[in-house]
Amino acid sequence: MAIPLEDHAIHSRRNAVAAVVTVLVLTLLSGFAWRVYHYASLIQSGELTEADLVFTQRYTASEAIASAPISEGEFDVVTSDDPSLGSENAALTIVEFADFGCPYSREESFVVRSMAALFGDRVRIVYRDFPILELHPEALAASEAAECAAEQGRFWEYHDKLYANQTDHSDDALIRYATELNLNAGEFKRCLSSNRNLREIDEDYADGVEAGVRGTPTFFFNGIRIPGAIPEDTFMKLIERFTVSS
Repeated sequence: MAIPLEDHAIHSRRNAVAAVVTVLVLTLLSGFAWRVYHYASLIQSGELTEADLVFTQRYTASEAIASAPISEGEFDVVTSDDPSLGSENAALTIVEFADFGCPYSREESFVVRSMAALFGDRVRIVYRDFPILELHPEALAASEAAECAAEQGRFWEYHDKLYANQTDHSDDALIRYATELNLNAGEFKRCLSSNRNLREIDEDYADGVEAGVRGTPTFFFNGIRIPGAIPEDTFMKLIERFTVSS
């Protein structure tokens, strides 16, 4: 039975209004007008609701750069010299900008590790430093310590140790964590005292600011910026959506 033209027109208008409302809600929730295609697809399929996107507000914002203009689009923030999990040939590369002193980054660290174990070489996850020093003054030293652990091939174990002990990133604690992980203590101390990884951390921070990172954690799914502490089930759906569409 054919649908009357009047009914068809009403149905089309409703779909158009729903699409506009979806985009507006997404824009308001995120604070940015960045790519909403993947969210809209998940909402239209019923896999996500607008309420699920509240996570975009769950991150630590940096007041120092809050007023800096934000560019839109896709960003090439993938590096070859930062710690990563998964295959370099993965269909989806996720870059995380995080702060070892940020409670939301800590929360997300468990999700990231879970996703890496679940998806294996199907997804590559890259960790980049974004210490928000006006809020977490010890975060820079923690990032330096993690880089020193990376030099001994133990970044991810040290990453886990830092987030598990987020309330104490003092110099003594950073050295103690290295000892507990059976790192070469002498080399670790020399690395930490030399500050030789400061430039690497500065480059991460600068690249993040240029790509529109204004707080932690902020993720880039194949170059598309997604801020906030993404819940595990939502993270999984986004990975599947990006993997299917890539």
